[in-house]
Amino acid sequence: MEILKKVYRYLSSMKTGLVLLVLVGAAAALGSAFLPDVFFNTWLFKLLLIILSVNMVLCTANRFILFKSRLIKNSNRWLREIGSMLLHAGIVFILAGLLVHAFYGQNAQIAIRTGDTVDVSQIITMKEPFSLHLDDFKVEFNEDGSPSQFNSYVTVLENGVTKDDAVISVNHPLNYRGVKFYQQSYGYLIKAKYTNDTGSEVEELIKEGNFINPEGTGRTVKVFRYIPNFDPNHGMATKTLRPDNPRIIFSVYENEQLLGVGAAQFDERVKIDENVYVVFAGVEPYTILKAKSDPGLPLALFGGGMFVIGVTIALLAAPSQGKKIEGSFN
Repeated sequence: MEILKKVYRYLSSMKTGLVLLVLVGAAAALGSAFLPDVFFNTWLFKLLLIILSVNMVLCTANRFILFKSRLIKNSNRWLREIGSMLLHAGIVFILAGLLVHAFYGQNAQIAIRTGDTVDVSQIITMKEPFSLHLDDFKVEFNEDGSPSQFNSYVTVLENGVTKDDAVISVNHPLNYRGVKFYQQSYGYLIKAKYTNDTGSEVEELIKEGNFINPEGTGRTVKVFRYIPNFDPNHGMATKTLRPDNPRIIFSVYENEQLLGVGAAQFDERVKIDENVYVVFAGVEPYTILKAKSDPGLPLALFGGGMFVIGVTIALLAAPSQGKKIEGSFN
């Protein structure tokens, strides 16, 4: 029994709670910096949250027992004690929300082209499935060519029926049935056409960094990068993201030996081998959205409200310094 009492005193100690808060804060900072998409789902972080939650529940229970005794002995202190109770209970609810998110929260990345539809229920577990259709993706530019906004125009579908139309942009996510969609990034698929010695033409959509293998030759072409505003002085980096002078950087290999590197304009006919030509007809952008489901958010918000109310009541009910000094001389 003595051991259990020591364990209880340790777990319910405010000092233990402060140490745990520091550990959780430090772990969250390091996890956000180095492993933002992985660390918060690790058992190390979950274990810290569980121990901190147990500590805060026990601390709150101790405050409640203390509140009852003080209420009987000194009834004029009840308002401050209620504020303290709400403060502690608010922290417990916040931690409960974090635990629910750690165990049941979901994050996923969605890459989608214009005209395509993604079944979100295949990526995020949900009770009422729905799909996301990308109507268009546009990049807005400032006068100097720098991007000002990225916009994904989407339609929400349930069983093929349109339920909502929305624009997902930076700092303006879509929230639908508890799933939030954030504009995270974007990329390009390169439209490549090539002819072989038989005169037939083949079309492909190639992701940056992938290879194409034209028929009629042993050579391969690496579609290295799309550069929206090509300037030889900037090397492989684009001058701006606005497509003022687009180029496709490519390289040609034979038996894994590099034969050459080029920068092709759109619709320029590039000779790869005898009677083998490649044409880069343009690019097709695709958007990258981050989908996030956080079932613990309502608990955390409720706890945050309790915490703010508790702090406010405790501060308003605290005795002024003047009253303390006056009482000490009486």
